[in-house]
Amino acid sequence: MTSTAPLDLSDQDPFDPADYEIGKSVGYLLARAKNTMSQGVEQEVSGLDMTHAQASCLMMLAKGEATTVTDLARNLNTDAGSVTRLLSRMEKRGLIARTRRDDDRRVVDLSITPAGNAMVEKLPAVFCNVMRRYFEGFSHDEIEVLRDMLLRIIANNRGPDPAGCPFERNTG
Repeated sequence: MTSTAPLDLSDQDPFDPADYEIGKSVGYLLARAKNTMSQGVEQEVSGLDMTHAQASCLMMLAKGEATTVTDLARNLNTDAGSVTRLLSRMEKRGLIARTRRDDDRRVVDLSITPAGNAMVEKLPAVFCNVMRRYFEGFSHDEIEVLRDMLLRIIANNRGPDPAGCPFERNTG
């Protein structure tokens, strides 16, 4: 019978350069998994004439996880210029509106239009269908453990403030 208890790696370095193999690297595998899942979302949202990035922007705006270009850039892990171009395409499609603040004209607040809200209503099912496909065979507990580990990785990058992660405890 094999033990399922976690390994005690306190005496071992799990990231020993002498043992490094890119195909088995946790970082490489995380990136591959992210890219694979992103491609799955991209395929699904293409039927809605959207991109994964546009869908993510709409969901973040709808959930209040972002209200400005800076928020979106941080949450999407990209630069403000890329987000601005993305938002321009979304604004032309009538999905979002941009409003400059009266007290600080440099800040642009973002809001979702009725057409954007109609799209937001469709997106959770799309994201969940993709997740179901990629997490087939995983138990609910395994998914929760993975989510917790990913949040810990994110928190390690952002410092001790877990509030810096807007997606904490999301189910999607």
